[in-house]
Amino acid sequence: MSFETVENRRHLRHSVNEPCTAYNEHGEFIGAVVNMSVSGAAVHLDVELDADLELDSIVELQIKRIGKVRTRVVRPLHGGFAVEFLFDPAQDRQLIARLWKVLNEYEYAPSRTP
Repeated sequence: MSFETVENRRHLRHSVNEPCTAYNEHGEFIGAVVNMSVSGAAVHLDVELDADLELDSIVELQIKRIGKVRTRVVRPLHGGFAVEFLFDPAQDRQLIARLWKVLNEYEYAPSRTP
């Protein structure tokens, strides 16, 4: 198992603790965003999934202080998954502004999420 370094990422990640609900074709799952950047997030779920979410599958995240964000699964994680945010900058300006506001409340902390 290799760890992605900061140099391999497009944006700095912040260690966060933001409650969320993940929705996909298999149902609704409660969890928390545990690290996040402006381009994606790592989500830890309160329950174990029977099977990992498929790569590239679409998951809608309802992040408590940010709102509903359409995402794409980029890799499975122990106890959750990592996603890329699928923003439309022209239409999602308010959502992106709320994301930045939340990120700015946390100090940057290098993440070691696999």
